[in-house]
Amino acid sequence: MTLYLDSEDISFVSVEYFKSVALPPLREPIDISKIKDSLQRDPAIWKRGTGRWFAFKNKLWGSGTSEEKAFKPLSDIFDAVIREASKVSDAPVKLRFASRPVVSPATERTDATYSDAYLLLVDKKSVDTQGGKKIQAKHSDSGSWDDIVVSFEFKMSEGDAEGEDKRVIQSLHHIMYSDPCRRATFGITTEDAQMKFWFTCRAATLVSKPFDFFMEPEHLIYFCCCLAFANVHELGWDPTIRSVCVGGETQYDITVCTDEGKNLVYQTTKVISAFSAKALRGNGTRVFEARLKSQDGKLVKDAELVVLKDTWRDCDLDREDKILEQIFADLRAKQGINQEAEARKYFLTVLAAGNVMVDGKIDGTDSLLCMTDLPADCTSYPLKPTRTGDLPSLPPLPSPAKRSTVLHRTHSRLVFKEVCQPIYEVRSLDLVFETLQDARKALQFMHCVNWVHRDVNVANVLCAGSTGKLADLEYAKCMDSTTSHRHDVSKETPDFVACEVEAQKYLFIPPTRWSWLHEHSMPSFRFNPLHDMESLVWIPTWTLFYHVGQEHSSPSVDQIRWFHILFPGYSRLGAFVGSFDPWVLPPSFHRAAYEVYDMHQALLIAYTESEKEMLPAQEPAYTEPLAQLNSILSECIASAVEYSRGVCLFSPRAVLTS
Repeated sequence: MTLYLDSEDISFVSVEYFKSVALPPLREPIDISKIKDSLQRDPAIWKRGTGRWFAFKNKLWGSGTSEEKAFKPLSDIFDAVIREASKVSDAPVKLRFASRPVVSPATERTDATYSDAYLLLVDKKSVDTQGGKKIQAKHSDSGSWDDIVVSFEFKMSEGDAEGEDKRVIQSLHHIMYSDPCRRATFGITTEDAQMKFWFTCRAATLVSKPFDFFMEPEHLIYFCCCLAFANVHELGWDPTIRSVCVGGETQYDITVCTDEGKNLVYQTTKVISAFSAKALRGNGTRVFEARLKSQDGKLVKDAELVVLKDTWRDCDLDREDKILEQIFADLRAKQGINQEAEARKYFLTVLAAGNVMVDGKIDGTDSLLCMTDLPADCTSYPLKPTRTGDLPSLPPLPSPAKRSTVLHRTHSRLVFKEVCQPIYEVRSLDLVFETLQDARKALQFMHCVNWVHRDVNVANVLCAGSTGKLADLEYAKCMDSTTSHRHDVSKETPDFVACEVEAQKYLFIPPTRWSWLHEHSMPSFRFNPLHDMESLVWIPTWTLFYHVGQEHSSPSVDQIRWFHILFPGYSRLGAFVGSFDPWVLPPSFHRAAYEVYDMHQALLIAYTESEKEMLPAQEPAYTEPLAQLNSILSECIASAVEYSRGVCLFSPRAVLTS
């Protein structure tokens, strides 16, 4: 797994601001100042002469002791704070402190990491896949990642700059990626006596400015009290997902609350896709194969397998099922019921849909992070962008641009009838092109009623038996709409974003026309159907240049070079308008690659034709070029299908990354 760290993802805020927006509310009648005074009067807790916690008998930096020994006293401090708070609070204590384990916390993933210490749930959520019961080793320091509320990282010397910050981010990321039950999580880093608080959810990652936890112990006391007595959903868990052990493997019972008020419970059988959950900030989409359960908790007999999608959409966007019905309604009104019925073949069938309900309210990141506007003194945390871990088999998720506001997200679930395979997992090249042809038809239906998809990529072009489907319509928009959204398009898969969309300007206006427009008025950029078509064309391009033609083989040096030219993870206009070399590909790919090359050329012609006579305040004249492009792509894809019969795709031994 790869984690892309970028300072623009992390908001650097004051301690007071962090406490006010990222922590659960402090339970009454807990009084932080009284707890602080009581602890500082206790000589077993506080050393008055030195002004430090008694448990820390020596200075930290340069002490020569290990991180484990130097910071183990935090356990004594946590216990002392909770003892004092428990004197006035009737709420049960939810957390316990665990020092650095001798082994990594239990996880089913192979890319686990260590943290120096944890705050763990007392009532564990994790399941023992060996016996199907909750892990009973209640005081085992190793615990499970599925039970960690707060991850600690300690820095003992001046070396290893940023090391503890990157390690805690890795822990936060691991929790959010590996555990579908998690909505948010927390962290603490220390550098000598300087401490920082961390928080992440699908909308934002916050880190507090450092404070001296000897000189200002009230901040640490507040942090511990807010979390230790909070409800489990306030600690970041989703009460509508429950981990269960099925056949020695972890599965999930997931509740779908429909708009009609029904609570349908589905038990997963496998994860189909969790690619979008790799980003700390984003839609966190996970797709499961699942079966319906009855009210008595048992699987419905002979229940068909379905697909369950769990996602965090932008709060100002409609839910996918609502968008899909709007598209079908427009098709019915403009093209007739027969065309609507034909179009439905190329989209998923929605069986159930609804927003996730937590604590009686629609679940969203605004229930975890109580703010919208970032403070005026908020800056991006000064952390150097870094890649860690294994190279991904798909293009990386980019870091969104720094904003002055938090873009909140709404948590929703959909259940689809068709169990599909994403096109990037298809291993027969002819089936890839057959699936692509049907995705093209889906786009053609959308475009004919003035809808654009705006997020076509290898994860949402799906293969359902012999039929291709187009999914993930959260970003789809009617071009007749005047509604403005915060996000023009999704850019979570940059290698499939059209060049003009990335640049946010028209790139194929002739120089003479450009000069004339510059003198008058440049047209405002707007997404149009040609951009969807470009995203579609990048899919077979990626498929051919990523894969190899024989099992256990590696791509040639030239194939790797061209892959990086075509998929650099950022602007690749030069590669798009230029020509690629099909001869660097495995011989079995050559004839299909020439068809893809022709698709690129046809797309360039369509762009040029649509923009050659641009006028101020007008969008490109794409209607006729789009019709011609559809005709050419249909022929090219059909030819590629025939040329690809019997050709298999294999993942390369040396994994490529953008």
